[in-house]
Amino acid sequence: MESNTEKILQGSGEAEPALTPASPLPPADPFSGRRVGRHMPTYSRPVKAAKIARQIGCNAIQIFAGNPTGWRPPADNLAASTAFAKAARDLELDPVVIHAPYLINLASPDEFIWEKSIVLLSSMLQRGAQLGAKSVVFHTGSHRGTGVEAGLARIIEALARILPETPPEVMVLLENDVGAGGSLGHNFEQLGSVLHLFPQYATRLGICIDTAHLWGAGHDISSATSTLQVLQQCDDAFGLERLKVIHLNDTKMALGSHRDAHARIGEGIIPEEGLYTLLRDPRLQHAAVLLETPIKTDADDKEDWEHDAQQLLLAKKLMGL
Repeated sequence: MESNTEKILQGSGEAEPALTPASPLPPADPFSGRRVGRHMPTYSRPVKAAKIARQIGCNAIQIFAGNPTGWRPPADNLAASTAFAKAARDLELDPVVIHAPYLINLASPDEFIWEKSIVLLSSMLQRGAQLGAKSVVFHTGSHRGTGVEAGLARIIEALARILPETPPEVMVLLENDVGAGGSLGHNFEQLGSVLHLFPQYATRLGICIDTAHLWGAGHDISSATSTLQVLQQCDDAFGLERLKVIHLNDTKMALGSHRDAHARIGEGIIPEEGLYTLLRDPRLQHAAVLLETPIKTDADDKEDWEHDAQQLLLAKKLMGL
């Protein structure tokens, strides 16, 4: 049986790319033009990660700026941050996107967790400015049983504290969720309600849409028709011009499963037609497309970057590049 990967590449006439620097694409505004990359592990060596990203065909990059599962903000290291920012500029990796730690929960009713979340997200925005990042993506969190309205009110109150005290050049992007338990953000109107309350920060607040999260939340992106309906719902709720980053992930979880599990492009069950339609929609040509797919490893548990270069090629094929 022909795999999704084979279907995507069929007729491309392109060989698997070697690990040599990719041809630079025309410089562009950070969120205009076609920018494609992936989330890169840094292992405390972000400059090396940036170089590998460029070698496998990225012209955009996402990284963690600290421990993704810890509360402690990263120790200040301006020299290392400046070195990464310079490397990203030299390699034409633009935009640089930071993914905030998963523990952040601005919707939490627990005062201790809520305050720690504010401190941690604020530190990510400060570090993002040092790293040359254009945005920080964060998960909207869970109301923990207090209800949607209460959870959204906590997010809004937290952002009202964070935005005035953090670098204005770094955007804050709310990411959609799969909708498990009391989590927020799977409903587009919830995302829009937060953005609409901050008209003074229209250039600082935006949205990140994850395709696997769309699927897990029950948003049908299996066909061109259904995908266009989903995009229209997004446009009505928050405006597609506010969608700055697309996390391009496949998944093996059922539609509406409310389970968050990423799969490599072509190895999950999201049909090509839906991804193709989403990525080529003229209203989203400004959005950076970033893979968060599992990186294949070899027998020695080393990253198979040749395989990942192929994943980037699949993404570009879907985007029409």
